[in-house]
Amino acid sequence: MENAKNILREMLGAEADIDALEKTGEPLDLLAETLGNMQRCRKVRIWLVDNSGIDALVPPAVFHGLLSIRELNTVETANRDLDVKVTRVNESRNEEDPVNTANFNSILREMYRDLAALNDTLNKEFPSLVLGPEISGDMIDRCESYTASIRSLDLRGVGFLLTGWKVASIEKSFQLMFPKSAGAHPLRKNLRQVELELAFYRRCLEVNIKWAPVGMDLFRVIRKDQLSLVLGNLEEMGNAVWNVVYNGLRLKKSLNLIGVRFEDSRTLFDDSLVSLPAI
Repeated sequence: MENAKNILREMLGAEADIDALEKTGEPLDLLAETLGNMQRCRKVRIWLVDNSGIDALVPPAVFHGLLSIRELNTVETANRDLDVKVTRVNESRNEEDPVNTANFNSILREMYRDLAALNDTLNKEFPSLVLGPEISGDMIDRCESYTASIRSLDLRGVGFLLTGWKVASIEKSFQLMFPKSAGAHPLRKNLRQVELELAFYRRCLEVNIKWAPVGMDLFRVIRKDQLSLVLGNLEEMGNAVWNVVYNGLRLKKSLNLIGVRFEDSRTLFDDSLVSLPAI
């Protein structure tokens, strides 16, 4: 018991009322473990912000806007007869309502699903991305126009024999866009690879636009070759949040005293709401 109290003092700071927590009768060792999971949440949040732009502190209005995503807005429950009832989140909440932990988990689950699908494609189809270190979302349209133009200049039977000067001009412009992507040049010889990559980047752009409200910068992730790391951190955050909520069933009084409220997921992540100095 005394060891758990000392750990809590380190976690919560010298001014924390450990005696009040002890008087709740709830297990202090479990509380220390739970706050440790909250610290994990906060560390992962910082990593994700720094490396992907994704921020777990989702404002209520942003979440309300995300309910245009069907998977976030639709909740299906089955009764004993296996009849499925469909409810819509946007019909039961106001725009200013806090993002609760269930809301947050639905965001995390759907985001992970989208990124995992991209990562599977990346691992299966692209051992390396020739444009990866330099690509950005605003390049895709122009790149696709270059590849389409070169494809149209490949004349049946003679190839680029009669159109070589036009192709060379396009390739020069393309190389200026990607000066460090040696594997993509000359474009006419690497056309198929570049076209396949652009189709992948188009999918990345769609996901990036979908999650832009939470700060996602997927092309930064692609350029740094960190998609698998982002997925790993999202999974770690999801596990930590689940542990906090699960343990919280036995720690209702203690967590309430500290300020953790599952109806507002920001309390798990924001030090201004719940201070955890030893992070």
